[in-house]
Amino acid sequence: MKRTLPLIITFFVGIVMVGEFFIPHYGYRMLTDEFLQWGLVLAAAAYLLGIVNLIQVNIPKITQRKPDWFYKLIMLLSLAITLAIGFIGGQDRQVEGAAYRWVYSSVFTPLSATMFSLLAFYIASAAFRAFRARNLDAGLLLGAAMLVMLARVPIGENLPYIGEGLGHLMNWIMDVPNTAARRSIFIGGALGAIATGLRVILGLERSHLGD
Repeated sequence: MKRTLPLIITFFVGIVMVGEFFIPHYGYRMLTDEFLQWGLVLAAAAYLLGIVNLIQVNIPKITQRKPDWFYKLIMLLSLAITLAIGFIGGQDRQVEGAAYRWVYSSVFTPLSATMFSLLAFYIASAAFRAFRARNLDAGLLLGAAMLVMLARVPIGENLPYIGEGLGHLMNWIMDVPNTAARRSIFIGGALGAIATGLRVILGLERSHLGD
């Protein structure tokens, strides 16, 4: 029963939420809004479970002095300090000059920017591997990338005779082939999400139950 009941609830809620796109009724929309509110409550509970799991996983590694235990200690201390500051600040924690606002804007935001800036090096490394003209597809990718990068910099824009045409070609590459490829990726991702959602609603996907 502990596996059957979650499947029944998932099927019922999933069918109701899908019906929102096909039943334009005010009362039905109120029902789905109520389900969405319950979803927010469950998401908040999931955050609490995540915090508990984070503590349970890292505390033994800290007490046993496993590799990188000091960084895990810093992470848990940062979590505790941030939660304490947020609770102490209450509803005014987002007011300009509040301690929680300062932690977010002066500590969290710079750290996030640093992490994202490191992605530039990984992107450059991946681009170097992808742009090796080993076949026709890689050659087309390399040629398009070189044209776009050249047209983006002042040197390419100021080239005699071809500078203006290079800009138009770059715009065409970004607006036509690039947009078509991005849309196909989005469509594929949407179809995958629909397929996964149907598998969960119909009970075919049970990995979240431990199967």
